[in-house]
Amino acid sequence: MTAFDLVIAGGFIADGTGSPGCYGDVGIVGDEIVAVGDLRGRSAKRTIDAIGKIVAPGFVTQHTHYDAALFWDPYCLDAGRNGVTTVVNANCGFGVAPVRNQDRDRIMGMLETTEQIPVAHQKAALPWDWESFPDFMDRIRSLPKGVNVLTFLPLNPLLVYVMGVDAAKTRGPNPGELAEIHGLINDAMDAGAIGISMSVMGAEGNSHVDMDGSPMPTDLLDQDDILNICRAVVDRGEGVIQMLPQIMYYGDRTITERVAEMAKGTRVRVIHAVFLTHDAVPQVVSEDLAWLDSLRAAGCDVTAGALVNRAWVEAGLQELDSAAGQLPAVREIIGCNSQEEVLRLIDDPQFVRRFEEQYASMGAASGAAGLEGQTIIAVGSNPELQRYLGLTFAEVGKELGCSAVAAMLQLGLQSDLALQMKSPPIASTKPDQAVRLMANPAVVAGGSDGGAHTKAFGMGHYATDLLIWLVREEKLKTVEEMHFQLSLKHARSVGIKNRGALLSGFKADILIYDLDRLYFDMNKYEVVHDMPGGDWRRQAKAGGYDVIIVNGTITHENDKPTGMTPGSFDRVTSANGFSEVRAAV
Repeated sequence: MTAFDLVIAGGFIADGTGSPGCYGDVGIVGDEIVAVGDLRGRSAKRTIDAIGKIVAPGFVTQHTHYDAALFWDPYCLDAGRNGVTTVVNANCGFGVAPVRNQDRDRIMGMLETTEQIPVAHQKAALPWDWESFPDFMDRIRSLPKGVNVLTFLPLNPLLVYVMGVDAAKTRGPNPGELAEIHGLINDAMDAGAIGISMSVMGAEGNSHVDMDGSPMPTDLLDQDDILNICRAVVDRGEGVIQMLPQIMYYGDRTITERVAEMAKGTRVRVIHAVFLTHDAVPQVVSEDLAWLDSLRAAGCDVTAGALVNRAWVEAGLQELDSAAGQLPAVREIIGCNSQEEVLRLIDDPQFVRRFEEQYASMGAASGAAGLEGQTIIAVGSNPELQRYLGLTFAEVGKELGCSAVAAMLQLGLQSDLALQMKSPPIASTKPDQAVRLMANPAVVAGGSDGGAHTKAFGMGHYATDLLIWLVREEKLKTVEEMHFQLSLKHARSVGIKNRGALLSGFKADILIYDLDRLYFDMNKYEVVHDMPGGDWRRQAKAGGYDVIIVNGTITHENDKPTGMTPGSFDRVTSANGFSEVRAAV
C-alpha cells in the first residue's frame, strides 16, 4: 500500500514556526501534511527531489483585494507565482457584496475609484448572480481557485445596501437600520466571512474617494456610529474587525483604541492598518510601536498590518489618487467623466493654482515622497517632450520656471495624458525599520494590497522581495525567521489554525525554491495585457520558485502555472457565533 500521495524529499525544511530548520522529508496525503521527518524507504505515488532546495510553507497575506480578479484569474495575478497560497479579501471596507441590482453600477464605480479596479473589468467578468453576502460566498466557493481565499464583509457595500448611497453619506444608521446591519453582519459571518472591514479615515486627508470625488460612506461615519456597527462582531464573540483609520500622519487612530477597548476580552481581534516605514520620517516606527504596545499592555487584542517591502508607484494623472488622493485637486481629476474633461481641467490656470496651494499646505500622501521626486518615465510620442524622460518634476519645474505641480500638469496636457511617472520607494530603503517592526509579535509585516491599483503598481511579489532583501542581501533575517513572518504569523493574525506551517495535520501549502534563484527587478514594473478584454496592468518582474503547492497539488513550476485549481474557500468563524453563550455567562 502506498504511504503517501506526494513526498518532498531531502530539502532544507523551514517549517514556518521560526524553529531551526533541518534536512528532511515532507509526506502528503490528499491536501494534508501527514508526516515531516525522515521518510526514506516509505512509498509514494510521486516524489519531488528537493535536495539543495528550501522547503517552506506558502505565504499567507492578510490584506488583498482580489474580490473581482478571482473571476478572471484563479491565481490572483502575480501573487500565485510569487508563492502566495492564501489571501484575505475585501479589506478596508471595499468589495462587491451585498448589492441590489439597481446599485451594481454604483458599487463598481466605488471600487474603481478607491482600489482602481476598472468598471470595464468588473462588467466583463462578474456574473452578478448574487445579491446577499451569503450568496456571494456560495459563488466564491464554486469558482476554480489556485489559492485559498478568506474574506471580510466590507462595510461600504453593506451601508449602501441597507441605507442607500445618499443616506449612507449624510447620516449614521437609525435604530432600525442598525438592527438590519447587525443581522446582515451575523448572516455574513455565519456564511464564512471572517469579520468586517472598513476605511475610517475621515472626510479629509483620505486617498479613498468615490466616483464623484467625495469620501466613501464609512469615512463619513462618526466614531459612535462605527462603535455601534462593530458591536455586532463584539457581541458575537469571534472574528476580526479590520480598520484603516490612519496612514502615517493622516487620519485619527483613536477609533482603533475605542473599538479595541470595546472588544477587550471578547475573543474578537482588531487589525489596525497601516504601519509604514519611510526614510524621511524614521521616528514614526518608534511612535507606532509605542502606541501598539500600550494598547496590548492594557489588554486589547490589536495587531497592525505593515507595508515594509520595496515598491514604488508608477502612474499617470488619472491614477494619482494612489499617491495623493487626499488632495481635493486630485479628487477633481478623479471625478472627471472623460479624458477630454481632464484635459480641460488641467488646462485651467485657476485649477493649477488650486492644486499648487493644496499641495503646498497638505503635501503628497505618505509613501509618495512628494511630487518633486517623481521621475518621468513616459511622455507619449511627442518628440519635443522626449528630453524630459528620466527627469524629476522638480528638475522640469526649475527649467520651466514653475512649480513641480505646474510642471506635472503641463506635461500631462502636452502629452495628451500619456505622461507616466515613477515615485521613489514608498517604504524605507533602510532595512532597520522593517526589522524593528517585524520584531514585534503584534506587527504583521508584508501586505500586498494585491488586486487593487493594478495600473499603478503590483505587490504580489512582496514576500519574494523580503526574502531577497532581508535574508539573502542584508542577512538580517534567517530563512526560518522570515517564513514565520510571512506565513504562520499572518495566518494566526486572522485566526487560521491549519495553514502557514509545515506541521502534521496542516494543509499542504508548500514552496520549493533556491534562495539564490529568486529574482526581483527594481528598475521598472512590466506591463502585461492579461486583464479582461486584453487590458493591461503593472506587475513586478519577480519570482524564481521551482514548485508551488496548494492543498497538495502543484499550481506552479518554474514560474509557470500548471492550470490546476485546488484552492479552497476557508472560514475561521463558527456557523452561528457565540453571542448566546456569552449572554448566558
